[in-house]
Amino acid sequence: MTTKKLRVGLIFGGRSGEHEVSFCSASSIIKAIDKDKYTVVPIGITKEGRWISPQDSELALLSGKIEGKSTVILLNDPSGRALVRIDNNQRLDKSSASERLDVIFPVLHGPYGEDGTVQGLLELADIPYVGAGVAASAISMDKDLMKTIFQQRGLPILKWMTIKRKEWRKDKEKILSLIQDDFEYPLFV
Repeated sequence: MTTKKLRVGLIFGGRSGEHEVSFCSASSIIKAIDKDKYTVVPIGITKEGRWISPQDSELALLSGKIEGKSTVILLNDPSGRALVRIDNNQRLDKSSASERLDVIFPVLHGPYGEDGTVQGLLELADIPYVGAGVAASAISMDKDLMKTIFQQRGLPILKWMTIKRKEWRKDKEKILSLIQDDFEYPLFV
């Protein structure tokens, strides 16, 4: 009996300062994924936020740079979730076949990726995805909030201190003194 392979949309790139890091993550996933069970459909996002075709995305992974010309959009029809190309006039390109997707695997790093924004988009579109949900992703990006919630829930966490940029600029010596009084070396900043 032959089972149908799951088609995984692997989103990488994106608008954050960690754009290039996600190329490494996407390449690692493609190398490690069980190709007998999954078909990977790479979806690159430019630094400006444009989603590009899987064909251009494959080239981007090889070159380390997204330069694709063909833009795609996600369709959220539950009977046929897919990527569809749009032409230069922002109309559906009826001449190109759509890429059916079963699930999305976002490997975007930083803002606009692991902060709940893409997860929210996928939730709104009713498209299944891998990873934490919207709230967990958003809370995890704010380390102070995350640690406060963990502490309130009784989870074991290391001692921490949040220093706002404004506080640091106002009185560096005071902040350094507080750190030395409250913590032991080595420190993680």
